[in-house]
Amino acid sequence: MKRYAHFCVAAVFVAVSILAVAWDAPLAYLQSTLSGMNAVSYLAYVLILTSAVVFMPLTVMPLIPLAAGIMGPFVTAVLSVIGWTLGAGIAFLISRHIGRPLIEKRMNLHKLDSVLEKMPTRSHFWFIVVLRLTLPVDLVSYALGLVKNLNFSSYIAATFVGVVWFSFAFAYLGDAFFKGDAIVFMEVALASGMVFGSAWYFLRLYKDDK
Repeated sequence: MKRYAHFCVAAVFVAVSILAVAWDAPLAYLQSTLSGMNAVSYLAYVLILTSAVVFMPLTVMPLIPLAAGIMGPFVTAVLSVIGWTLGAGIAFLISRHIGRPLIEKRMNLHKLDSVLEKMPTRSHFWFIVVLRLTLPVDLVSYALGLVKNLNFSSYIAATFVGVVWFSFAFAYLGDAFFKGDAIVFMEVALASGMVFGSAWYFLRLYKDDK
């Protein structure tokens, strides 16, 4: 049943991504917005990614390859790291200061707090990094915001590190796709698959230990 649920989630994500790509309006708007390649354009891109994390139903994954083709993969990757980290920080604070008080009125969050209490403090950082490499930024941000004993500075630092790989991977994958560079595309795709697989393996090991 769990595998079926995961398959359904993945199918929905793929379907939404395909629809987003097929919808020319937002793509054309982003292209015209970023084509100036100035500070305003960069800020607009960061705000788009930040909003996509804070407002979870939004997805910008299909837009990253386009941005890479306009701004270049390196600039796109750096701005993606900034946008996702900023959005994750905002989502965490919303969940911590608004979501948790509301949920505590309806259920006991002690079990959730005990998840990190069982881990050494220094392990919190790498646990969050692994989560960033395996799960969506928005969902993890709101979930971790509910954990009372999680330090915000450690959370932001781990988030920054965790989103770096796929920020660069998505940007260079998109750039290689539009340039028709199959070799670079396959190299980045295989490396990303190995990173994701390794992170997922360690996450499962932690879950099994519990």
